[in-house]
Amino acid sequence: MLSINTLPRKFKIGVALIADPAPDASLDEVQRILIQQYPMLRHTRIYESDGRLNDDASAIEYEFQLIPVKTKG
Repeated sequence: MLSINTLPRKFKIGVALIADPAPDASLDEVQRILIQQYPMLRHTRIYESDGRLNDDASAIEYEFQLIPVKTKG
């Protein structure tokens, strides 16, 4: 019998690595959940094709590309 296991997702925000808050949700839904704690994610987007296997192949990692902070002066 063939069984298929889905790798867990993790999300990289800056230096933080966040476990998937809703494993059965779409990436858009997960982003909406994460925006509540990380408002800077509102200005970025991730896609399924952005997922990469982590070093030990135990999870798929998605990295949010954050917009650089602007400073005056």
